[in-house]
Amino acid sequence: VNRATHVEVQESGVVVQMGNALQYARCADGGKVDVSSPPITAVPPEEKSQEEPLSNNPGDYEEIGKKAKEQVLPQAFDGCKVVFQKGLSQNFQTMHTLTLGSTTTPSQWQFGATYVGSKKISEREARPVLIGDVSSNGSFTALILHRLGQAWRLKVNMQTQLSRWVGYQGSLDYVGSDFTFSSTLANPDVVSGTGVAVLQYLQSITSRLSLGSEVLLQKGGGMETSLLSVGGAYKTDTWETSAKLGLHSWYVSYLHKLQDLSFIADCEGSLMQGESVASIGYRMDINSFTMKAKLDSQGTVAAVFEKRLDPLPATLSVSGIVNHWTDDTKFGVGFMIG
Repeated sequence: VNRATHVEVQESGVVVQMGNALQYARCADGGKVDVSSPPITAVPPEEKSQEEPLSNNPGDYEEIGKKAKEQVLPQAFDGCKVVFQKGLSQNFQTMHTLTLGSTTTPSQWQFGATYVGSKKISEREARPVLIGDVSSNGSFTALILHRLGQAWRLKVNMQTQLSRWVGYQGSLDYVGSDFTFSSTLANPDVVSGTGVAVLQYLQSITSRLSLGSEVLLQKGGGMETSLLSVGGAYKTDTWETSAKLGLHSWYVSYLHKLQDLSFIADCEGSLMQGESVASIGYRMDINSFTMKAKLDSQGTVAAVFEKRLDPLPATLSVSGIVNHWTDDTKFGVGFMIG
């Protein structure tokens, strides 16, 4: 699924993002499976409970190196994007997004809604969380997040695209004091015997070092595939490094944090295709101004500038992309209200 639906919600310091839904499977069509990122990327409130501290929990295996990359490297765009979001109550918020003139995303209007339940898990977390997004071209994405007690987490997401059903997926995680076990089932079809199952485990070895592995099983299109990968992360107060190695791909990254400045260098490659891409980038935060930029080995330079227009509840974004090998340039302007 290449559609990049984007929903952001700020509710008492909560930010939720949704995009590139259901990348795990189109198994019934015999498609490839991309497990480099979750189908719906959601950043709900902090997953740490005051009642049962999980200070040594390493997080999720799929988040190894991913959060640092998303926080520092720019999510460049082109064309014009206008976002209007409004909180209707303490628990409910809506969003309208208008996208025009983009070469990667069709011109469309999107409506999104988010409901955050009143069951408090901690000061910064409440459940359940319901997120929905519908666009003018007939695409629909939904996400449900819930906590079953203090240790179990449930996530269900589904998507249609251009009025056609794309798929659905469910995940169940067990969050221990020093480990996380995750199980995911995507597009299961009992009649045809197709689907994708993913098992992940991440264990804290020390307070700074965590190691884990992932097993993926796919059946569909007359094929049966199994993939194994291992990964780990080492974190300190000022820097962190992470790596993943699978039978068909690999990824390494290094992040260094200063007071208002962060630097990242990463490299990922495909063992099957014999290709790799390396990139370096930084993020700088000064008062109400944020700048993100990166340069990769394919000759692409990208940058995003964000400025909060205080005292107005608005943010102005300017994005630029230049590929020096192909002389391709893109420019984008975004405006968020609310």
